[in-house]
Amino acid sequence: MSARTAFMFPGQGSYIPGVLAHVINEFPSARKTLEQIAEVCDEHGRAAAPRLLLDPDAASLDDLVAEQSPDLDVALFSSGIVTYRILVEAGLHADVVVGHSLGEVSAFTAAGALTVRDATRLVLARTTALRDISSPDGGMVALAVGSPRARNLTGFIDEPSAVVAVDNGPDQCVVSGLTTALAMVEQVAAAAGIRATRLRAAQPFHNRLLRDAAEAFARAVNDIPVAEPRIPVYSPVLGRYVRSAEDIHSWMARHLTQPVLFYDGLLRLYREGVRHYVESGGRDTLTSMVAACLPAAADTVAPLRQRCSAAEFRQAVSSGDAVPAPAAEHVAEPVAEATNGSAPTSTDAPAALPAPDELFAQIREIYADALGYPVDLLEADVDLEADLGIDSIKQIEAFRLARQRFGLPEPPAAVRVTSFSTLTELAELLRRLADGSAHTPITTVTR
Repeated sequence: MSARTAFMFPGQGSYIPGVLAHVINEFPSARKTLEQIAEVCDEHGRAAAPRLLLDPDAASLDDLVAEQSPDLDVALFSSGIVTYRILVEAGLHADVVVGHSLGEVSAFTAAGALTVRDATRLVLARTTALRDISSPDGGMVALAVGSPRARNLTGFIDEPSAVVAVDNGPDQCVVSGLTTALAMVEQVAAAAGIRATRLRAAQPFHNRLLRDAAEAFARAVNDIPVAEPRIPVYSPVLGRYVRSAEDIHSWMARHLTQPVLFYDGLLRLYREGVRHYVESGGRDTLTSMVAACLPAAADTVAPLRQRCSAAEFRQAVSSGDAVPAPAAEHVAEPVAEATNGSAPTSTDAPAALPAPDELFAQIREIYADALGYPVDLLEADVDLEADLGIDSIKQIEAFRLARQRFGLPEPPAAVRVTSFSTLTELAELLRRLADGSAHTPITTVTR
């Protein structure tokens, strides 16, 4: 089976003022799409929204969030669907599309389930519902841990409003809730040594706190025509593929209150043969997540990570301008609704590991639990892939759990965890991470 391509549509993190300024006129279908959006915005008194993408001196993301500007959501939708038109005109083809939070509207439109005009009306209705329906004082906090540990943290504070709202990867998720609850989350995170970042989010998105706005939005868009998608669409909110108009109506009713399970979506797409991931929008928020979450076989392209010319856009697409995996110390700036806010664990001194036999026993237990195998089956020199058929994604996740058990940093970028195929080799890799020698080749290993 040949490798498949996914187009990914980001949410709020994709906004760049004037991102289309030097590109739009070279792609007629993209220009026409933006004109259609502008016409609907004119009808609703929101003429400024599409112009945010054409003026490099337009308001910044910080300004728009601070003002709770209704123009921002339209600009985000426009960025995603117009970039899609440019990508198609430049010769790229999507086998599947996936959106992140508000980016799902762009994905539905790219798949032909919504017209551009109706999708614009939908986005405007969403903005109106969020503006007109009073919601509790809340927001969002990014945590540099996986969702299981984040749920343990929210369970510890015992504050019902604090929930895991976004799961972006094994070391990055977002909690939303009341402002008082988020202060407790930050306090506990600090005590546990977990990096927490308050996001630029005006409301507690993907939380039951927004159920009144969600109901008002669903009523407002109930009569918008929806068709069956012509391209497969994976929805991180629904946690499955969208196969019918009814599925999209279900998304409309739930997306403000249900979590975004983006990491689960990435894992499923990879298992189904998707190896090429293209960011259809500004910046490289989602492609950076791919680089951090999936094996090296997944390549990424983010042609609008910054303002560029049409020639530079075409060059990025034709050359497969891949986003490199982030270095261990790199922390991407988190943003609301499309944040990755992760920070790998680091230590200033070598970690103290158990004695070799005890270390091996603990690794064996961790892997057995993570992989669903009996402990007795995981002998020292059993090859995880060749002998047991364990795929690379599961191996990476199990190693992450082992690394976190002992408080160890991520391996250097040049070290591929899946190259260590037995528990004996993995124990040696953990020991080298602990003493800082993981960058040197392993020639012999002993338990």
